[in-house]
Amino acid sequence: MKKLIPVILITALLSGCSSLSPLLQMAFTPTSPPPTETFTPAPTVTLIPTQDLFATSTNTPTSLAPTDTGVGETEVVATDTPEPLATFAPPSNVGYFTPKNEGFLAVLISNNLLYWNEGPCMPRSVKVSAFVEDLINTDMVLLFMRLREKKNTLNITDWGGGGIMLKADNGSFNYQVTPKNISKYYYFKEAWLEYQLVAINEDNLVVGRTQIYDRNISLVRCMPVP
Repeated sequence: MKKLIPVILITALLSGCSSLSPLLQMAFTPTSPPPTETFTPAPTVTLIPTQDLFATSTNTPTSLAPTDTGVGETEVVATDTPEPLATFAPPSNVGYFTPKNEGFLAVLISNNLLYWNEGPCMPRSVKVSAFVEDLINTDMVLLFMRLREKKNTLNITDWGGGGIMLKADNGSFNYQVTPKNISKYYYFKEAWLEYQLVAINEDNLVVGRTQIYDRNISLVRCMPVP
């Protein structure tokens, strides 16, 4: 009986160790290393060109060309517009100090005095007559007038638009000038009536031009005696 006790103890110990083996295996099972961190490449960024929100489009300017108006001034007109008709106005100074007529044989006036305002003063009109060199090609003669104050010669009006002179049977061109034909005559007590004649053909081309007559006709305000 005593011999069996050690055998039983050894058997019990062996059986106990066999039951603990799974627990020991779990206790000493090595853990797997953590997964290696993979590097994810950063996404590529495509830059969008910047836009100037304040930019404005620039219009192409229209080219301009000066045209001579004939009165010493330059008028600017667009080159892409139809060419305007010729303007037949006398120059401001051309021929003023060196009188010269081109295309005219003679320019005559009926008198050298013209009155305006109420009263008995006479005469009240001046007849201007002109004879041209080329009567066949002259279609029209225009009479241009302006006033210059005698006391202050810097006080001067603009040239008028040009009166069409009437053609007579003898080939002359005539115009009856009255104060109402003169621009702003009522501003002047005494002034010079300056005038110039321009001849044109059927194509509106200048074929003759006189000098500027500056001291031939006086415009005077009639002052009636009370």
